[in-house]
Amino acid sequence: MKITAVIPARYDSTRFPGKPLADICGKPMIWWVYQEAKKVEDYVDVIVATDSTKIIDVCNQFGMNAMMTSSKHPMGTDRVAEVASRTDSDYYVVILGDEPILRADDEKKVVRAIQSGICADAIQLVEVMTNPVDVVNTTTIKLAINDEGYCIFLSRAPIPTPKSSLGYKYYKNTGCFAMSREALEFFVKTKRGNIELAEDIEQLRLIENYKKIFTVQADYMSMSVDTPKDLERIRDEISCRLRDEGRS
Repeated sequence: MKITAVIPARYDSTRFPGKPLADICGKPMIWWVYQEAKKVEDYVDVIVATDSTKIIDVCNQFGMNAMMTSSKHPMGTDRVAEVASRTDSDYYVVILGDEPILRADDEKKVVRAIQSGICADAIQLVEVMTNPVDVVNTTTIKLAINDEGYCIFLSRAPIPTPKSSLGYKYYKNTGCFAMSREALEFFVKTKRGNIELAEDIEQLRLIENYKKIFTVQADYMSMSVDTPKDLERIRDEISCRLRDEGRS
């Protein structure tokens, strides 16, 4: 079972241009994501997939493996599919380039699920929500997960609605998921369905077409960088982590 990690990184982000190269404690954001992925011994390769020569140049400077991909890809998964068409692996773990505090130990949980032979086209790393604001925030994607651990729907709305039971935990997706080669090929050749178009959640393309998404729960908090204010929080988090590692 060959597993490759791919970090899609687009330079021209609408809300935060140049985000993958934003400085965090003296290193670009993409470096932190890459270094954590390199700790996962089961990856046969870790590849930054980008459409920017600026990101390619920085990756070369810091010794990171990078691949130039088309600038026409509408989504990060399409970019990963291009990497899959040019490489030879059975599964591809997608790690978003704007989650620099995602831990290798949680990536390994995704890898172990793949290696277990679980019946799934994709595997999504999830977190239990602890902040009620996230539950009602439409930018946070919620997952409905059945008792066997499979995701049966994703939405920007709070799902499920607690009408008769208050014991349900709310889950959100993180910036780490895996797709088989076959699932990636299916994704790029299948048009967006009405539900995906309404919610603007790309994993719904699989759900709408009866594909299976298995979930594994993260042990550590992750945090995406969408704005410069988010970046400040990430800098504080990584600074604390570096101080703690210095004391150990």
